[in-house]
Amino acid sequence: MRTIITFFAALAALTLAACSPPAATTPEAPAQGVELPTPEEQLAGSEAVTAEFLVGSWGDNGDCNSTITYNADGAFRMADGSTGTWTLEGDRLTMSGANGDFGVRVAKGNDHQLLIGQPDGGFGISQRC
Repeated sequence: MRTIITFFAALAALTLAACSPPAATTPEAPAQGVELPTPEEQLAGSEAVTAEFLVGSWGDNGDCNSTITYNADGAFRMADGSTGTWTLEGDRLTMSGANGDFGVRVAKGNDHQLLIGQPDGGFGISQRC
């Protein structure tokens, strides 16, 4: 399994002056001779995300206690009250906050899942809350 970076911790870095580094899991080594798909390969076969699909609250790794809410007007709010704006162009979701811009690639996993390709090559899954 590839390293999954906590999506919301990365987003919090946009709006918080001081935050802890995102939690990561230790990747397991693939079986000998087995190559894991890259984030690009994982996202390539997935359905495109629309702004309408993105609107709502999303959690990470099955946790709906710490969410990010995307509003239809292009604003977002983190669970800690931090706010900013978001735009979606193709498969590129960009969030802008007090500390700048942060972009990820997104695709629809299913009606309740958002697949996220991180800038560092990591891959994550968020769920609708």
